[in-house]
Amino acid sequence: MDGRRARRVLGFASNAGPDDIRRAFRAHAQVAHPDHGGTADTFAEVVTAFETLKPAPVRMRVLPTLVAARPRVDVYDSPLRPAPRRDFGDVLRAATARLR
Repeated sequence: MDGRRARRVLGFASNAGPDDIRRAFRAHAQVAHPDHGGTADTFAEVVTAFETLKPAPVRMRVLPTLVAARPRVDVYDSPLRPAPRRDFGDVLRAATARLR
C-alpha cells in the first residue's frame, strides 16, 4: 500500500503529524474492528495503512561525554555486601580469624 492510499483509508491530509496519524488510526480501528461490527478485511486494511504511515521510533543518542562522566557502580559498592576475596590467602586468613 502506498502513502496516498493509506492517507485515503485513514482519512487525513498529507501534512498531518504523528499524533494525527495515531488519532485517525484509533478512530478508524474502532469502527472497522470485527468485534465492533466491522469486517476483518476492513480492519486489516486500516492496520496496513497505519503501518505504512506510522512514524519511525525516536532513538535517543547518548553523548560520549555523558557516558564517560557517569560513575561506575560495581555490585560490591554496596555497604551491605562485603568486598570479594581475590585469592585463597584472603579466604584462609578470614577463616582462621573466625577461629581465634
